[in-house]
Amino acid sequence: MKLGFFAHILSTIAIALGSTATLIQPGYTQDNKFYCGMSGGVPATLVRTSRGNIPVIRWVDDSFPPPWTPQQRCEEISARFQRFYGNGTLNFVRAGKLSNQPVLCVASYKGGSCLPNGVLVTLKVVTNAPLTLQRLLDRQGSGGGRPINLSGGDSKELFSYYQEAAYLDVTKFISQVESSGQRESCPAGKPAWEC
Repeated sequence: MKLGFFAHILSTIAIALGSTATLIQPGYTQDNKFYCGMSGGVPATLVRTSRGNIPVIRWVDDSFPPPWTPQQRCEEISARFQRFYGNGTLNFVRAGKLSNQPVLCVASYKGGSCLPNGVLVTLKVVTNAPLTLQRLLDRQGSGGGRPINLSGGDSKELFSYYQEAAYLDVTKFISQVESSGQRESCPAGKPAWEC
């Protein structure tokens, strides 16, 4: 009888610990605005909105050296997005260069340089960073694949150039995604343009 009672207690503790382990994943909580999930069967950096989870970046390039698999890049860059969002510095994403390498980085304001330790994504040397930033918007960001108008300085635009650098206004980006008209029946994590 004592052995049965002891086994019951151990199994209850094991279930409780197992449940806790699955709920507490490093860098992820239900409150995260940005996180790594799946979209179209591949790892994706997702933004949580009132209209569902919208992919920002789908990680399909597996040509980076180890340990940078698409899944690893998704987890790392999603955590960076969340960290900058959480500490209030994810105001603008700037397409720029750091040590002669194209990057997407965080800037405090349109016209600002990359913040120290503000790199979101390091791109391949041959990558056109401003074009990459624009493609993020053209594919999914502003909702349903509507084209983004490039601007020389109109404050109503999401994507603009300032002194030959490209900027994305993240606050306006998220606001427009949330009001984009994505169907309510679109499953979480599925891009609006597929619904």
